[in-house]
Amino acid sequence: MPACRRTGPRLYWGVVFSPPHKSAAVRWRWLLPVAALIAGFHFSPFSTALDRAFFDHASRHPLRAPPLPGNSALVLVDEQTMAVMSEQGARWPFPRRVFAQLFLALHQAGAARVVADFTFFEESDAVDDQLLAVVATAAPSVVLARTAARPPFFWDEAFVAGAARFFPTPRTGLVEFQADDDGVARHYTVPDSLAAAALGAPAAAKGGLLRWHGGLEQIRAAGVPVLSAAPFIAAGKPGLDQLAAASPDLELEPMARALATLPLFPPEFTGQVRGRVVFVGANASGTFDVKALPVGKIEPGVLLHWTAWANLTASGFITAVPRASLLLVALLVAAAIMRAGRGQIALQGPIAMTGGLVLVLLGGAYALLSAGWFVPPATPVAAGVLTLLGVVAESFWREQARKREIQSMFGAYVDPGVVAQLVRNPGSLRLGGERREATVFFSDLVGFTELSEKLRDEPERMVEVVNAYLEETSECLHHHGAYVDKYIGDAVMAVFGVPAALPDHELAACRAALDARRALEGINIRYASIGVKLEVRIGLNTGEMIVGNLGSSRKRNYTVMGDAVNLASRLEGANKEFGTHILLGETTARAVAGRMATRPLTRLRVKGKLVAIEVHELVGAPAGLTPAERDFLAAYNAGYAHLAARRFAEAAADFGRALAAWPADAVTREFSRQAQLFTRQPPPADWEPSLTLASK
Repeated sequence: MPACRRTGPRLYWGVVFSPPHKSAAVRWRWLLPVAALIAGFHFSPFSTALDRAFFDHASRHPLRAPPLPGNSALVLVDEQTMAVMSEQGARWPFPRRVFAQLFLALHQAGAARVVADFTFFEESDAVDDQLLAVVATAAPSVVLARTAARPPFFWDEAFVAGAARFFPTPRTGLVEFQADDDGVARHYTVPDSLAAAALGAPAAAKGGLLRWHGGLEQIRAAGVPVLSAAPFIAAGKPGLDQLAAASPDLELEPMARALATLPLFPPEFTGQVRGRVVFVGANASGTFDVKALPVGKIEPGVLLHWTAWANLTASGFITAVPRASLLLVALLVAAAIMRAGRGQIALQGPIAMTGGLVLVLLGGAYALLSAGWFVPPATPVAAGVLTLLGVVAESFWREQARKREIQSMFGAYVDPGVVAQLVRNPGSLRLGGERREATVFFSDLVGFTELSEKLRDEPERMVEVVNAYLEETSECLHHHGAYVDKYIGDAVMAVFGVPAALPDHELAACRAALDARRALEGINIRYASIGVKLEVRIGLNTGEMIVGNLGSSRKRNYTVMGDAVNLASRLEGANKEFGTHILLGETTARAVAGRMATRPLTRLRVKGKLVAIEVHELVGAPAGLTPAERDFLAAYNAGYAHLAARRFAEAAADFGRALAAWPADAVTREFSRQAQLFTRQPPPADWEPSLTLASK
């Protein structure tokens, strides 16, 4: 069976619809594919992506803003800080002494907690490291970040064990977090986290989806102080110098005693941080501490930990409903829509039910998010839409069954490509045409008269054979993008490149012609028992032609006309003269040169035309040729070129080699005879290898 043959039933939406008289159980066969689509959507990345998009949008625009903790502040290494430090010759990452100044200033400003989102992985001066270690230890408000792999290296286990009284509760917390697949941080795990360490006491919550208060600018507008680190770094320098002078060896106990004697900063400087939990982080270009968060494309990483701390102290985390339970909700939604559409042709009920359920699902999920529950709505909403599509399909089938039957009957008379064009552009139904370049296909059966004589007493069998041939040929043509124009008895006319444009229509026509010949072999085998032995002659030609609706106001036909069409018809008949099967016009052969194996036959003059055109035979696809065929073509083409150039002796030698490879070829035998004759007696100067067709 050739590759172009279509097998199996035609499917619509992957569903075989039953006639309208069947039972309801049969008519609702679309339920299975719809259920499969719902399940496929639920487990696909699209469902998760839509749920995340819904969560992010609702987080940016909550129905009810979560309560905001009133005892916090953020101090950031921002662009102002970077500019000030640059003037002092310091580049990021700053020396440890700078961080010691910052932490000391915040402690002296009266901060209840100084939660620093810095990991201090960079190489540093040992004295600065020791200075930061003892200042941070001596200031009990300071909480530092750590990773799962290591604590702050200057607060290693040995150091903490030796200063146990300064660590009555954990003063470090994990800063690592697990982002979702799209790189956005939405979840937070509380145990051992930086947010939990900021509490100063064990946290009861385990974590969950973060309840967002907004991005940096939103929380600033809501009243949370967002301050630059630059003034605090400068304010901490005198105090740090005093501590260093009090303990030149940077020992912890003397440093702690000296710190206790330092006076607190005046209220006019410290009003925005006194008594508050201060989160310290970076928010300047070049610090590389920004994160993708639902409330903004990028925000400072410290905002993630501040939000988790705010959830722990005020609003609580959001609990996500297990995704598996959403399939049950989806089934309930589907059942409700099916019930609304059962036994009805009108769609108002199912559409209203679907619209109402979608609004309830989205609105409920939006409202529940503010209440601390996240119900991902994508799967139930998709279930509603997909079920409605099934109901629409069922209703359409029941209402249009008779119309489809009539349309299918006319579909056997009108090419589907033309029907599609008329649907897209009803105006094209008007009589008229346009100039287009296309490739025309004409075919006719050889041996049909003999077949008619054999089956004159069995006309049904003859029609069966012809219909089988036309079916196979049409499938090959459709497979390669052709428009089947008409059947003329056992002949077929088709066009490649209209009504829809077809790139490389010349090559498509050649491939269809070869497939059509192979398909005929199957017909001969199928009906060999009744003596069927058919061959086909095919003519292909490319050129400009008139394309459009031709006919009268009562009957019209979408077809093509012009000299290029007439030539294709004559090429089909010329096969008989040459003993060939597929002939190509000169334009077609030139377009497929190198991609199809062809050979020139003659300069052909058709009746009514003065200028001869070169006719080629389509031999086959290069990859499918046998070695003998390749040798024949190489010798023949060389001989034809010599013959056309009037090098008759060389042509005679080439044609002799071609005949040795393919002795039965009549064209080669004739050209060999002419070349030998012209070697002895050259033809007139205007001679060229040509043949005149007296008939159409």
